[in-house]
Amino acid sequence: MNLRARLVAVLCGAVVATSGARASIRVVGSDLLGERFRIAVGKFAHENGLAVSLELRGTRPGLEELAGGAAAVGLFTLPPGEPPPGEPFASRVVAFQAVAIVVPSASPLTQMTMAQARAVFAQGAGESFSTWGDLGFSGDWRARPLAAHALAPEAGLTLPLARRLLLHGADLKTVVRLAADVEHLAQRLRAAENTLGLTSAVPSETSGLRAISLAESLTVPAYAPTAENLASGHYALRLPLYVTVRRVSAPHLLPFLKFLLSEECAEALAGSQFLALPASARNALIFEFEELR
Repeated sequence: MNLRARLVAVLCGAVVATSGARASIRVVGSDLLGERFRIAVGKFAHENGLAVSLELRGTRPGLEELAGGAAAVGLFTLPPGEPPPGEPFASRVVAFQAVAIVVPSASPLTQMTMAQARAVFAQGAGESFSTWGDLGFSGDWRARPLAAHALAPEAGLTLPLARRLLLHGADLKTVVRLAADVEHLAQRLRAAENTLGLTSAVPSETSGLRAISLAESLTVPAYAPTAENLASGHYALRLPLYVTVRRVSAPHLLPFLKFLLSEECAEALAGSQFLALPASARNALIFEFEELR
């Protein structure tokens, strides 16, 4: 390979195509993406005659590899307030992971304010709620204890993200029970009507659970963690998943970028509790990627 060809290969971000060989794309980034995503990528690669190498060892090492030209595509989860890579890269949000407050379907709780949520979950939050009466419920519910649960720190970024965006840096109350994973948390919530939990999994209609809506205060609307509300920013407890590529390499990567915005990939990402953008937003992003140069 001559010097010009080497430079083109670097500029195209580790997208390599040689005579008689399949094109190869190296993808780096977040280790939060799960097995269903890997399987979906493998299926896409097989059907399109591509060799896609997934090296999902974390956002920080992925950023370094992409900047150094050792990878074609980065899939990154960045802390709130930290911008994604800029020029000569193009970064776009393709999905979100939410911090959801989930209750059993039979629970009378449909919404709460951020301050009320802090009073339920946070240690030293000023107000401290321990019964459903503290949330304004009367009758049989008034004296019932608030049985609060949350995903353990080892279960992903839900708790660190909740501490930053919801709890204002406070620790959880010692009475909040920690669950090892989403499935165990869901089982606990379904076991009693007076439960509520912090999780990354927005439940389906058939799960026996539902996510409540959150409001910044009593005087503004409350929003549920839907794909539309996450994309618009109306639901603030969210962690974006960015796709980052060098602008110059976008034309070579269009098939893979379109896959990342497909319904098939959206379903795969849901296996790791990521909600893809609404279909209309994904279609608009495809047009953006087609125009990148």
